[in-house]
Amino acid sequence: MHKDKAKEFYMLADEYCCFLEENVITADTVPHLIEMLMRLYISAMDLPETEPETNESSPGISDAVSVRLSEQIPAAYWEVFDPYVDEDPVCGDLIDDLSDIAADLTKGMREYETGRYGNAVFEWKHGFCSHWGQHVVDALRALHAVRAR
Repeated sequence: MHKDKAKEFYMLADEYCCFLEENVITADTVPHLIEMLMRLYISAMDLPETEPETNESSPGISDAVSVRLSEQIPAAYWEVFDPYVDEDPVCGDLIDDLSDIAADLTKGMREYETGRYGNAVFEWKHGFCSHWGQHVVDALRALHAVRAR
């Protein structure tokens, strides 16, 4: 079961990372980026809760993904960090959001590529719940505002 879920999620993660590496984000590519982020989010929710199969991890390789925005898309945006706390807005960074998502996805992709499917699912699910899932939500809000202009 882990292998099937891992393969499906790997394909989505790879599509997202390749898209970022190969494209400058423009107003024309924002709808496709929104769609990919939504598919990743929904698919991550469907990943099973699991523990890593091994304590080994894939060799550390730079997780940096180059994110390039066109001049028409500002990197900085304002948001309320916790919608249940009355506090001032904070400045978010779309480049940081998109690159952090890719970096976290890449960790699981390396596990998948070495055949450790359970480890891959664990990396993706754990990262989704603890880090990159919030970046998806933040990026979607900023990208929706760009699209709605």
